[in-house]
Amino acid sequence: MSRKKKHEEHENHERWLVSYADFITLLFAFFTSLYAMSSVNEGKYRVLSDSLAVSFNSAVHTSSSSASGASFVKKGSRNITSDFRSVFSSKYDKIRDALKELEKNSKLSFVVDENMLTIRISESVLFTPGNDQLIDEAHPVLDEVIAILKELPNSVRIEGHTDNIPINTERFPSNWDLSSARSIAILKYFINEHGFEPSRLSALGYGEFRAIETNDTPSGRLKNRRVDIMVLNPGS
Repeated sequence: MSRKKKHEEHENHERWLVSYADFITLLFAFFTSLYAMSSVNEGKYRVLSDSLAVSFNSAVHTSSSSASGASFVKKGSRNITSDFRSVFSSKYDKIRDALKELEKNSKLSFVVDENMLTIRISESVLFTPGNDQLIDEAHPVLDEVIAILKELPNSVRIEGHTDNIPINTERFPSNWDLSSARSIAILKYFINEHGFEPSRLSALGYGEFRAIETNDTPSGRLKNRRVDIMVLNPGS
């Protein structure tokens, strides 16, 4: 009789464990479903956000092109300051006419934010790999850029950038050295070849630490190897 009672108690205990396990399984399934739903919503949100961004940028590009015939890439804040706009409004057509062929031929590109206009030039237009000596093909490009910048009152900052592939030569122990030497080489070209006012110029080297694309692909590294010539807002 006692053996039978012990057997019945064991059966009740097993049923409790099964119920508990079922509860845990359902709870896990519930939170898994919530996570899946949140992931889907996030994905939909990103798709919507990207679509709106593309639409907005297209509208800005169309408006800018129809008004001036030039295509400037918008970056950062959308509130271009009045000082910046007033400086460039009278010279905008001249900048466009002087540099549109270079942009068309992929010699340079433009990036605009609230404090500056950046003229972005790829390494391949200016230098051979691992070198800070301007190649012959760089001169006509820089000549056109400098000619138009001399017409403006703005200060100009020249920034050298590299990818993240290490360099260690006698002349350039690091990418810092290479990027700095390149920006200084262009600064000297502004002054020595075109009589640009030195007080309006500055030069910086950032090495690989201001990447605009991933350094995990050849195409990304190619875009990161560049010189940015930045026309600064008078108030910046």
